[in-house]
Amino acid sequence: MRYNASALLKAPIGAQMDFAVEQIQCSLKGDLTVGFVRGKVRLMQTGRRIMARGDFETEITAECVRCLEPLSQPLHIRFEELLTFFPANPADKTYHIGEDGHLNLEPILHEQVLLATPIQTLCRPDCRGLCSQCGQNLNEGTCHCSESADDPRLAALKTLL
Repeated sequence: MRYNASALLKAPIGAQMDFAVEQIQCSLKGDLTVGFVRGKVRLMQTGRRIMARGDFETEITAECVRCLEPLSQPLHIRFEELLTFFPANPADKTYHIGEDGHLNLEPILHEQVLLATPIQTLCRPDCRGLCSQCGQNLNEGTCHCSESADDPRLAALKTLL
C-alpha cells in the first residue's frame, strides 16, 4: 500500500493531499491478514513533517475466547501520525516518506489494527463456552456431564452445607 506523496514534499505549509484506500484480502507486514481495508488518509504539510490522518474500516479473523469458534471481527481505525521526510538513519523507527516520495501505509495500519483488536473476542455476548469436562460447545447443545464437579479434596466441606 504505497502512495505517491512527492508533490507534498515541496508544497507550502498547510497543503493537503487525500488518498482513498480500498484493498481486499491483504497482508500487513506478513504476519497479519485482514479481509479488506477501506477508508481514506489525508496528508498535510506542516513544515518539517507531514501529518497523516486516517479513517479506516477493516475486518480480521479471530477466535472466540469462550467456545473457540472462528469469527470475523470488524474494526474501525482512526489515527494521526507525524511522518518524517526521510529517516535520519536506517535504524530510525519513526514513520516516514521514503526518498522516492512514496508513503507506505502498511506499517502504520499493521500497528493500528493490532491496537484496535480486542483482547477478548466473543462470537456473541451470551456465548456459553465449552464444557470444562468433555469440551462440548454449550452453544450447540447441552452435554451429559454431571453438573457438580466432585473434587474429593472438598468432600469434607460439602458435608457442612
